[in-house]
Amino acid sequence: MIMNVNKFLISSLLCVLTLGCQTASDTAIAPDSRPVVEAYLVAGQPISVKLTTQIPFSEDTTATQQAKPIDGLALTVKSADQTLSLRSTGNGLYTTTTVVKIGQTYDLSFDYLGKRVTANTLVPTKPVNFRADQTELFRPQVTIGSGGLGALVNTATPVNLTWKNPVADYYFVVVDNLETSPVPIIVDPRNTGLVTTLSRRFRVQPTQGDNATIAGLSFQYFGRHAVVLYHLNPDYAALYKQNSTSTQNISTPPTTVVNGLGIFTGLAADTLYLTVKKQ
Repeated sequence: MIMNVNKFLISSLLCVLTLGCQTASDTAIAPDSRPVVEAYLVAGQPISVKLTTQIPFSEDTTATQQAKPIDGLALTVKSADQTLSLRSTGNGLYTTTTVVKIGQTYDLSFDYLGKRVTANTLVPTKPVNFRADQTELFRPQVTIGSGGLGALVNTATPVNLTWKNPVADYYFVVVDNLETSPVPIIVDPRNTGLVTTLSRRFRVQPTQGDNATIAGLSFQYFGRHAVVLYHLNPDYAALYKQNSTSTQNISTPPTTVVNGLGIFTGLAADTLYLTVKKQ
């Protein structure tokens, strides 16, 4: 399940990672030729790194440009106790079966266009005392046109989450519906267009606090949900903030990748489960 949430994390930041901007390091590779690194090292999960080309800046806003996968490179990830060679599996993906360990530092390196690309990260500790004030929510199913939307709002009980965070680290909550064929809470039988973007997965923005509230209306399907709390490094929180600003803001996205763009960061997670039932 956490692996599915990882895909969500990657896709939610992809638009920032591939934009044509300057890195924080020396630009040894031409600005429009630098690789984009996407790697979320989650404690207890295998290491996976994705490499794509950068989308160059273009004044022609009508042109459609897409990042292309970079395959066939020799990627190495080093930690305190081992050196790993990642296998290129196609579509820009590099993997190993070795799992990430809490508290370890990982160093990525590879050669691209004759230059050395590097990045490093520390995997933080697992969240402590992660709790929710309820494990079940009861919601009425509402059919658009039946006049029952008021009842839906009135029964939107929030879910309160807490954990320990004595040093104001960053945390991030992702909620994922686990049902194979989930039943929507709001039904639009006439396809009026009022319900067009139902999502099985949603998130609560990163916080340095020790609690978060999930609005009851955020749940769009009945069934079992995984509520995942990630302990983050500051680089992910900074990139999330950059991605959440206006598209008119073209400032440089933060990165710790030398001679490249993107993110190579460690995370640790804990998971609770909550079921939304028909009232």
